[in-house]
Amino acid sequence: MFAEITVALATAGWAAITTATTLTLHRRLHTDELTGLGNRAALRRHARRTGRSELVGVLLIDLDQFKAINDTHGHNYGNHVLAAVGARLAAATEPGERAVRLHGDEFAVHLGRIPNRAHARQRAAEIAAALIEPLDVDGRSITALGSVGHAVAEAGTPLGDLLGAADRRMYRTKRAKQARRVPALPTGRPQRIRDLPPPDHAA
Repeated sequence: MFAEITVALATAGWAAITTATTLTLHRRLHTDELTGLGNRAALRRHARRTGRSELVGVLLIDLDQFKAINDTHGHNYGNHVLAAVGARLAAATEPGERAVRLHGDEFAVHLGRIPNRAHARQRAAEIAAALIEPLDVDGRSITALGSVGHAVAEAGTPLGDLLGAADRRMYRTKRAKQARRVPALPTGRPQRIRDLPPPDHAA
């Protein structure tokens, strides 16, 4: 009898260890190590969870002149900026959304099911506004401005198509900023934001 109990406990113990190991591996495979956000695999997984009869939306975010931040303050500081931006995006997401880091200074937010196209435009403006707020990175106040593009399609649309559409809109926003000479470099104090262009309202 005692032998049976011992075997049962041992089996349960190994099952718990196996489950914990699987969960840990899953988190590593779906998590960006630098920011703690999801990665591209997490984005694909989240996209697959949406239904096929509703609209879905995605945002693509690219930091403005991030290369200059690295060149001025070094890659280690740049990594800290990316981590701070990741935390800001995580705090700005709503239930049903998933923020991820795609690569470099490019991030995305999958909005999941949305009620209409206006919702995606609104969320793009809100995420852009969240990035306007200064970040405290290693004792330096910096505004890591981001250009945000949005895309909306019927659920079931390939994720790559959505990201491509959001990417094109994001670059239109970025070019508009560059034409207006919006400052985006860290200066040790918050950047002025009164010259920022209005959010892109294209559907």
